[in-house]
Amino acid sequence: MTNELIIKSLSTLEDLQEVQQLEILVWGMDCVPTHQTLTAVKNGGIVLGGYIDNQLVGFQYSFPGFKDGKVFLCSHLLAIHPDHQKKGYGRLLKLAQKEEALKKGYHLITWTYDPLESVNANLNIGKLKAVCRTYMEDCYGELKGELNEGLSTDRFMVEWNLEQETESDEQLTDKATRIVTTEMNKQGFPFIEDYSLETTAEVVAIPIPTEIQKIKKENLSLAIDWRVKTSELFQTLFSKGYVVVGIERKQGENIQNYLLKKNRIRGE
Repeated sequence: MTNELIIKSLSTLEDLQEVQQLEILVWGMDCVPTHQTLTAVKNGGIVLGGYIDNQLVGFQYSFPGFKDGKVFLCSHLLAIHPDHQKKGYGRLLKLAQKEEALKKGYHLITWTYDPLESVNANLNIGKLKAVCRTYMEDCYGELKGELNEGLSTDRFMVEWNLEQETESDEQLTDKATRIVTTEMNKQGFPFIEDYSLETTAEVVAIPIPTEIQKIKKENLSLAIDWRVKTSELFQTLFSKGYVVVGIERKQGENIQNYLLKKNRIRGE
């Protein structure tokens, strides 16, 4: 037995049917039809599978996008089997996606994710160094499945410049102005006590809870409160020219912070 993740491109109907089963297991909702994924990989799309001992434990699915005269890659799904999560396999799949995208001539990858999901935030913004300046309210409407039920499907749309330079999150943290105050409730969950939308600071820190799914299960109204207040904060700051460029995350903390910088995007 080995824990080494072997990643390969998938293009056969049999492989894509196996991807479907993992998608259903992880997301708990209807899967993408194989006629869609098969067509995508034949026309500039990418499906990658991650295997341990010849067993599929993760996958990534993306397809071409086009806007303002430019072609880019839309990264639609990434899933890791529940038994293999929090082992860094998602990051390995994204790095493999980057290499495949560059081979095909892409220079930008975009995707959406729930900004309240701290693990995804740490991967997408903290480790991959993607940026975000677009907030999409109720992006997908009502979605079934445990991960999505109970909250509006608000999403960050992130941009990953494949040839970008990076800068230190530690330096951003040192400059960050705190415009949100949080406290703990009797359940031991963090909540937003107060916040201000009036700021001209160069760098701003906006908190999210580290366990939104646990909060949602045990105190749905609190989870909704986090959604409503952070939605207002992010949309207001984005409208003022702020961009999410980093993460402040400490092990064992009940919140982590997005770091937003005004008029500055990594790699520009």
